[in-house]
Amino acid sequence: MGESHPVTPVIQPPIHYDSPVVVTGGAGLLGRDVVRQLAEGGCRDVRVVDLQAPPGAGGGAVRHHPMDIRRDDLLPAFAGARTVLHLAACQYHSPLAPTTYRLPFFAINVEGTRRALDAARRAAVGAFVHVSTSMVYGLPREVPLREDHPRRPLGPYGRSKLEAERLVEAAHAPGLRTVIVRPPPLYGPGRTGVVTRLFDRILAGRPVTLIGSGRNRQELAAPEDCARLVLLAGQGGEEQAVYNCGSASVPTMREWISALIADAGSRSVIRTVPAGLMTAGLRLLELAHRSPLRREQYAIAHRDYYLDTAAARERLGWVPRSGGVDAALALFRWYRVTRGRAPGA
Repeated sequence: MGESHPVTPVIQPPIHYDSPVVVTGGAGLLGRDVVRQLAEGGCRDVRVVDLQAPPGAGGGAVRHHPMDIRRDDLLPAFAGARTVLHLAACQYHSPLAPTTYRLPFFAINVEGTRRALDAARRAAVGAFVHVSTSMVYGLPREVPLREDHPRRPLGPYGRSKLEAERLVEAAHAPGLRTVIVRPPPLYGPGRTGVVTRLFDRILAGRPVTLIGSGRNRQELAAPEDCARLVLLAGQGGEEQAVYNCGSASVPTMREWISALIADAGSRSVIRTVPAGLMTAGLRLLELAHRSPLRREQYAIAHRDYYLDTAAARERLGWVPRSGGVDAALALFRWYRVTRGRAPGA
């Protein structure tokens, strides 16, 4: 039940899959780590279903299937596979629409999952691991949030992922084991999204404004830790399962932002605004489709929000290596090097 654990410095052994594996969304932040770890573990047939190709595709064990899960027939990529790791999703950072108010959350997250499950059934796949999100929980009743916490998402992304979870739960049957993994926000090189504004302010030495005191603890996880959990979940027992993903340690908002400021040698200072005042203002902006954050982001920004990962630790032997500050620093350092010449994913 402990929400903070020491970082594990030891090298963890690779996870081996001896039959074909499909990775939808394999070119994304999490997908790249899943594909890399599959290849390092000796899997000889890794099939990436994504419109973009991941690093290393086109030769050896990793093959790219350029498909859109909303409309293409997925069976050719799924045929003969034993495991499907379903990572493909529309998230708030997805570059699929000019604003977050027009993103196709339900077309990709719900209908895409429905089509992936249908292809898995037709291909007689044995295991289907669905990567969901901690946003399905909504406002926390207590922390750390356990897998049996009520699911009451606050916005379109969380609602779409909850509908997808229900499809996955209903698909569980003899011959098709389904597993759900719920990660918090993943921070790592290649994805910036909403934190781009924060990074730019720190690099410019400008003040950073927090909603509330900033002393609340927020979970941030590294993609390589989540990828390892996804792979372990795919090799679990025959029962239907749900696993929270998390990090080795959970910082306060002040702690991880202060670490970024110190790392950059920035003159930035942290300022706070009362949570009620800030959220009321953001709500008005959201109604006008002008808010930089959506409700399921800003409504929890001043709250303690971290996950109980005991189930994954005890049942799968999963141990995260990176703490929340580690994940934030890795992304920030990548951004500082690539800013202006590499787009955020």
